[in-house]
Amino acid sequence: MQTEDQQAIDQVLAGEPAAFAVLVEKYQKRLLGLLYHACGDRQLAEDIGQEAFARAYRKLALYSGQAQFFTWLSRIAMNLLSSNFRKKRIENQHAREGFNVAIDTAGETQLPGENMEKREVQHYVQQAISMLDEQRRIVLLLRDFDGMDYEAIAESLDIPVGTVRSRLHRARMELKELLQEKAVELGF
Repeated sequence: MQTEDQQAIDQVLAGEPAAFAVLVEKYQKRLLGLLYHACGDRQLAEDIGQEAFARAYRKLALYSGQAQFFTWLSRIAMNLLSSNFRKKRIENQHAREGFNVAIDTAGETQLPGENMEKREVQHYVQQAISMLDEQRRIVLLLRDFDGMDYEAIAESLDIPVGTVRSRLHRARMELKELLQEKAVELGF
């Protein structure tokens, strides 16, 4: 039995280009979230996302089906993003709203000062994540914010699983150190 993704892919390859809309609709929000977490710039994430879908459409005949379609698509997107960073030589320092998920306490009763404190903590977490090396930051985002497993991350970034584990461990350790330094600085 074919998956919904494979059915759409087969239809596109059989001459029904409109079937690609199923894949776009299914994965667009997830891909844009991933890209936004990785670069911190909503417009850049949208541009890279559109280009990734366009490239995936053009190269669909090369999709082997060995990995999930989203893994293949995210690999295209991450390669495009890395190329963009290399070309422009930018180190993004923008705050990342999407990281609010990491420390979200929705549904809890908050005292008046707690909301401001929560925003400050979110800001410090965002700032610390933005300071991580790009390669480590992307692995951290894929694993901890997008929930991808190690194998999917390895496939997506075209690196060995051991490298994924190593980068993730180093990213978490570095993030921990950065946040501990900030906590000491603030007197916690």
